[in-house]
Order: sequence, then structure tokens, then C-alpha cells
Amino acid sequence: MGRQNKVTRTPRSGESGKTVKLGQDLRIATAAATFNALRDASRAKEPRVTLDGGQVEKADAAGLQAVLAGRGALASAGKKVAWSGCTPQLRSAAELLGLAEALELPR
Repeated sequence: MGRQNKVTRTPRSGESGKTVKLGQDLRIATAAATFNALRDASRAKEPRVTLDGGQVEKADAAGLQAVLAGRGALASAGKKVAWSGCTPQLRSAAELLGLAEALELPR
């Protein structure tokens, strides 16, 4: 199994934030952990959350839906969300499922 998703602190030019690193495997087996990491970040005090998809090698509908639901939790909590990485595999899966725009993936 790929790396698990974890939340780490990342300083940003005077603005504190959290980074959620998505693991290599963003599929159904890790969907719950992915959503939980994003939900936990939505409850944190930091105003900014960065999603790091720079290690994703495999993604399916369940994994991407977990990220989309997690982004919803972050938005509801008033968090600013940005991406720090997006692999071609992540982008391709999101585009195939019509979720690239909703996930606001970087170009």
C-alpha cells in the first residue's frame, strides 16, 4: 500500500498553514483516511491548507470524491485552499471523471 495521508505544518510567508500530503495511492482503500486528514485540517486553527498531490501515482473515483468532500469541509470552515503539487496521473484521473475543475487542480 502507498504512503498514508498526513497533515504537517507548513509556514508560508508570515501566514501559518497546514499541508495535507496525499499518498501515492489515492483510491478506495485510502479514501476514508484522505477525507479524515482534510476534515482534521478544517478543524485546525491555521487559516490556510495546502494540498500536496505531488506523489499521487494512482487515483480512482472514491479517492477523488474524498478529496472533493474534504475540500467542501475546508471551504465550510472558511479555510483558504491551495495546491502545491499535482502529478499527471492525478490530473488525468480527475479530468477523466470530470472533477479537475471542481477540485481546482493547478495547471
